[in-house]
Amino acid sequence: MDDAMSPSPAPSMDDMGHDMGTMDHSAMGMGPDILPGWVTWLWLIALAAVLVLHCAHLVRAGGQHRWFHGSHILMLVSMLYMYASMEFRWTWFPSQWWVVIFAVSTAAIVAWMAVRLVQRHPFSALWILALIMQASMIYMWLPDWLAAFTWLLVVYFLLETIAWLIGIINDSHGKLMVGPGDRAGATSLAHPGLVSNVSMAIMAASMAYMFAAMQFMR
Repeated sequence: MDDAMSPSPAPSMDDMGHDMGTMDHSAMGMGPDILPGWVTWLWLIALAAVLVLHCAHLVRAGGQHRWFHGSHILMLVSMLYMYASMEFRWTWFPSQWWVVIFAVSTAAIVAWMAVRLVQRHPFSALWILALIMQASMIYMWLPDWLAAFTWLLVVYFLLETIAWLIGIINDSHGKLMVGPGDRAGATSLAHPGLVSNVSMAIMAASMAYMFAAMQFMR
């Protein structure tokens, strides 16, 4: 009788790292609960809206723009799954698969950058932000974290959020180009404007928030 009435132990962080779907809000007793259901739903709605926007860009775009928005769509789908796993306890897509997917996308961006540098073809610094985002998603899906590094990522993505909101990330007119060669012909990736900047800020903020929420659970 005592066993039946005793509360079930919260899942360990090793279990949660193994499969994000095992996460539920009962596991948040280890730290402040900054992901109640209503907050999770706000992030799901915001990320879904941004996903629609970037899918529209993907359909209309070509060349680097298509790949750039494709990297954002990959990140958005993964973040939607992560937030949804917290709310609905999804378990059908193992975290190891996400690690492999983002390892491949990260390696692809690094290889592309290396080729561009060797060929003396400058590229937008926004690709560096995309690379950091893809690499950070690898870390997010790993079972073991380093607290100091996690909080460093929280600070970084908060700063990126602010940078997008105040409009200082803008590679148009040949600005923010990286590498040797003729920068005048380099491809600009940003879509200057409030809607685009807010969408990018939402993506960065969602990562900062999830990193903080997950760290509090450890």
